[in-house]
Amino acid sequence: MKHEVKKICKIVDELTTLFLKEDTNEVDFKIITKPDRTIVKIVDYDTKYSEDFIAHLKKTLNNQRQSEIEEYYWQLAGETDDDDELTLISVMIDSATVEKREGNLYIELVRINK
Repeated sequence: MKHEVKKICKIVDELTTLFLKEDTNEVDFKIITKPDRTIVKIVDYDTKYSEDFIAHLKKTLNNQRQSEIEEYYWQLAGETDDDDELTLISVMIDSATVEKREGNLYIELVRINK
């Protein structure tokens, strides 16, 4: 549980930067904390992302969580390029749902407390 809040903040910060760099007009973030997990829900309204990028995002975020890597590298979030940041986020979460519906991009990230 050491640094848990900071890790969630790094994840949200990275995704906020990603959306704002793409000139997003409206994005919502919701963080839900439960005793056993944290859920981050994001809605990018009228998304400008292509279907190819959304597929890439879905694939990248759904890599397996790697706690041993996370513990050493989570503080580096924000220091490298976008793909590396997405990869770092993927080792810090347990699951990701990414889908586009009615022109909006919906992302749900789940991080189980260990």
